[in-house]
Amino acid sequence: MASSSRDLHGPAQSRAVRDLLQGLFAAELVHPSAKLWLFFAWITDIELLDNSARQFSALEPDWPAAQIRLSKVLEVLLVRNVELRLIIREHGYNNYFIAKLKDLKRRHGDKIKWIVQKDYHAKGLLGSDYFLSGSMNLTVSGITVNGEHLVLRCDPATVAEQSLQLESQWEGLVR
Repeated sequence: MASSSRDLHGPAQSRAVRDLLQGLFAAELVHPSAKLWLFFAWITDIELLDNSARQFSALEPDWPAAQIRLSKVLEVLLVRNVELRLIIREHGYNNYFIAKLKDLKRRHGDKIKWIVQKDYHAKGLLGSDYFLSGSMNLTVSGITVNGEHLVLRCDPATVAEQSLQLESQWEGLVR
């Protein structure tokens, strides 16, 4: 029986972390979650998908042969009717990405909602069939430099438990 979890450690496994993130978001583009939660204390518009060989052109034909940033992936998910929910720490470092979110909200309305919390520190990504959590922020340093630990869980009970927790704690607060 295949394992329903995986542990990754940075920076030694930074390539594996990048591949995992690319794989998770590519899977979201192929079979989108109804609701996708991103929660990170620090978040930037990272280069997320390496489309330099146009390997993702079947998923989004208009993307250039280049690195595709998180905001572009989120926009395609919004077009595909994914409800995006974000929880972000209140910090000037996140302001550029929050401006990107405001632009997405102008174009896609309430399909995208977020909250900025003063002392928020948790990190993770929750889709319909996976939960990624750990110490990594969604930044270049978080992915490639810092000594981070990530755990990917795919067992339905854990995914359901985390979904219930996020829904009950945050859904009424995101705007």
